Amino acid sequence: MSYTTSLLRWLQRKRYQYEVTFSLYMLTPTEKFIFNSFLFLFISMIIIAALLYLPEHIVNLWYRAWYYYAGDDAAAGGKAGAMVGKSGGTRVGGPGGLRI
Repeated sequence: MSYTTSLLRWLQRKRYQYEVTFSLYMLTPTEKFIFNSFLFLFISMIIIAALLYLPEHIVNLWYRAWYYYAGDDAAAGGKAGAMVGKSGGTRVGGPGGLRI
C-alpha cells in the first residue's frame, strides 16, 4: 500500500470518527455545514484570543508573582514602575482612573 493511499484512509477514518463523535452522520448536508461553520468560528475566535491576549496576560502574571516575591514595584521591572503615577499611587482603570 502506498503512502498516499494510507494517508487517504487515515483521513477518511478521522472524518468518520468526527462525524460519529458529534452525531453529524444523522444531519442533512445543510445542517452539517451550519454546525461545522459555527464550530470553525468558535475555535478560530478561541485561537485568535489566545494568541492576542494570552502573552500579555502571562507577562502580567509574571510581574505580579515577582511583586509578591520581591515586594518592590521598581524591582518588578519597567512595566510595574510605569503604572505608578506622579503622586506615588497606582492607577486603576486607565489614565484618568482611581489612585490607590
